[in-house]
Amino acid sequence: MNHIVHSSILHDIGKAEIPEGILYKPGPLSPYERKIIEMHPLMGSDILNKISREINNDVISSLEVAENILLHHHGKWDGTGYPQKGEDIPLEARIFAIVDVLMH
Repeated sequence: MNHIVHSSILHDIGKAEIPEGILYKPGPLSPYERKIIEMHPLMGSDILNKISREINNDVISSLEVAENILLHHHGKWDGTGYPQKGEDIPLEARIFAIVDVLMH
């Protein structure tokens, strides 16, 4: 559980790569803009892999758990999420997704 708690802080780090005009756009996104937003889990995984040597292991105790949360926190069991869906979603990402919904 501690791995999930410590790793969850990074779940949306990939949004740092999304242009502000899309990220903070008032109103609905175009299909193209939606695709860009849906890339933030992959961008987050890339960022994590690049900085993993610099992360203090006392803060992020499991890089595998952190990457699973980054990549899969928008996956949904009913197939409506992204990028992974259904049974391909790791348990820690499922737990985080529930907590994330309850916190908002």
